[in-house]
Amino acid sequence: MTANGPIALSAGEDSVETSSSSIHAAIRQDILSGALEADARLKVSELATRHRTSTNPVREALQQLRGEGLVLFVPNQGARVRPIDTEFVRDVAEVGYQLEPYLLKLFVETASAEGIAELERIEQEIEGLTFKDKARRHEG
Repeated sequence: MTANGPIALSAGEDSVETSSSSIHAAIRQDILSGALEADARLKVSELATRHRTSTNPVREALQQLRGEGLVLFVPNQGARVRPIDTEFVRDVAEVGYQLEPYLLKLFVETASAEGIAELERIEQEIEGLTFKDKARRHEG
């Protein structure tokens, strides 16, 4: 993590330009972690300075985040962090409920014996974890 944000600069600390996907990931992480609070105004120039990039990758990232539902564009106010409220969570859950049967059908049609065995191994590992075991849960 750099002093200017949680992105890895592609060409080292002296690089001024970073990739659009890195900027997107960095701003997304800032929103999800709470570093950028609900309803916070997202000024393109400030985000570009913070993440040591030009304004174009920031604009692209904000549009992507808008598509993900994490950023709202308010007339005459610009971009803002979308508050995560009950309605938003319900909408996200509803999409998951709608996709689940399709994804299950796709899995059944394409799963290999090795894939199923790996999923069973992962399931056993998850069941063995507890919320008290934070270090283990965050291993990648």
